[in-house]
Amino acid sequence: MVSKSVTGIDMFNNLNIKGTKRWRNKAPDKCPYCGCKDVTGIEVLCAYNGPLFWECDGCGEKMLRFTKQTTVKHLKKTEGLFIDLEGMETICQQPPN
Repeated sequence: MVSKSVTGIDMFNNLNIKGTKRWRNKAPDKCPYCGCKDVTGIEVLCAYNGPLFWECDGCGEKMLRFTKQTTVKHLKKTEGLFIDLEGMETICQQPPN
């Protein structure tokens, strides 16, 4: 099974990012939604070299690193890329190429 190509704005909308506040240089010290101190930077391959947005390890809420417009611009770089979703299930069991 191969994923369908989606647009940058579709990808952004699927992230369900609630707020508009940005934490540009580093992740927030704690999640503004649940107070958890474990917030992780999430990278999107081929979109940006570094975390594109932040995600709370406690409640799973996602937070902006950049503006919505900038985030969509980076996500657009991945349009047209296809991922073998079935292969992703066993990717950690395969030797590196």
